Amino acid sequence: MNIAERLDTMRQAAPGCDLVAFGDLGTRLVLRSSAASQPPQEYLDQLCAQADHGFGLQDVLASQVSPRDRTVPEVMVITPQETRVYIRAQNAGQDTACDAILCVCDSETTAKTLITPAINLLNDLAGGA
Repeated sequence: MNIAERLDTMRQAAPGCDLVAFGDLGTRLVLRSSAASQPPQEYLDQLCAQADHGFGLQDVLASQVSPRDRTVPEVMVITPQETRVYIRAQNAGQDTACDAILCVCDSETTAKTLITPAINLLNDLAGGA
């Protein structure tokens, strides 16, 4: 199964999930996405920029509290209209260090169900699957 099919499967398996995308945090670009109605590329890239910003803030806070040996794998943004969860690659090699899955859902509950499948997908990509 290719990455586009995996994104489709993740979105369709989570009722209330409107969008699942694969992005590169280094360039702040979404490379693939699955959505009920495809949003403009600018919107997708804004999600990627928001994810990169969120992880940057988390990294700064985590470095003040504990050693940098453990990164936080997700950022969640909750608004009155939607919940966004961003999941980044952990223990990734140089080629996949900036990979992230970006999800837009109707609720925090739905968003949380996508964290594990997203981590699995990122791990598969890091392993060359």
